[in-house]
Amino acid sequence: MNFITEAGVTSYPILLCAALTVGLAIRGFLRLGRGEAADPRTATGIDAVLFWGAFGAVVGLLGTLGGIAQAAGAIERAGGVDAGLAWGGLRIALHPLLMGLLIFSVALLLWFTLRTRQVGQSATE
Repeated sequence: MNFITEAGVTSYPILLCAALTVGLAIRGFLRLGRGEAADPRTATGIDAVLFWGAFGAVVGLLGTLGGIAQAAGAIERAGGVDAGLAWGGLRIALHPLLMGLLIFSVALLLWFTLRTRQVGQSATE
């Protein structure tokens, strides 16, 4: 939980992307379980899993760039800063990117699994 709070305000949209990704993936698995592979809404929902995962990664990148800019500004204002303190600020600035990339990785695996099942079902129909 500390990792999420250290990520700052960008952690909330990233967590929203994670929730959307998981929710859409569950919905996709349920639709495929009912045999709705040919339904265009199923394909759209499956592609939305990948979109929201990628969007979470982009938000994480923007949060990281903002954090690095803040850390650089603080270092500039402070003048001579201990290297450990500077790297600590940069470490925390990377948290949103790590969160976003983790969500994107999970979304990519879910999307691939859903798409593979959809194609498999479509081939047997």
